Amino acid sequence: MKKILLVVALFATCTFSNLHAQQGKYGHVNSQEIMANMPGVDSIRMSLETFQVELQQIYEGYMSQYQKMVEKFEAEVGVMSQAVRQIREKEITKLEEQIQEFQYSVQDLLEQRQVELTMPFQEKIQKAVNAVAEENNYSYLFDTQVLLYSDGGTDVTPLVKKKLEIK
Repeated sequence: MKKILLVVALFATCTFSNLHAQQGKYGHVNSQEIMANMPGVDSIRMSLETFQVELQQIYEGYMSQYQKMVEKFEAEVGVMSQAVRQIREKEITKLEEQIQEFQYSVQDLLEQRQVELTMPFQEKIQKAVNAVAEENNYSYLFDTQVLLYSDGGTDVTPLVKKKLEIK
């Protein structure tokens, strides 16, 4: 009888220990707040603004070239042969298409540059989050930017900031 009680007690202890271990420890972190306070993050905004100015200059170059081409065409249309007229119209159409392609690609270019510039900061944040999770035995850490509901858990943002030496 004692052996049966001992086996049952041992089984219950293992089961409850296993359930507790499976529940784990949950926390959340505000990566956007951390990113905003990281040293050097202002350089992202400045680099993006510089890149936008460069793209604007390219666009203005296209438009200047287009305007000159159209003005020259309009000035000479009365004296040019049909063959030359067709060639010039094709050149204008080709330039219009290039301008449209450039306009469509600007947003993608800006997004690519932003990803490129933020990646090193995001990698630092991720390493710090991983370290905090391991050091404090968290099973799961969620980002508050995508967390739809939270009734508890621990905000580990201060710990991650400390790890990154952010005040």
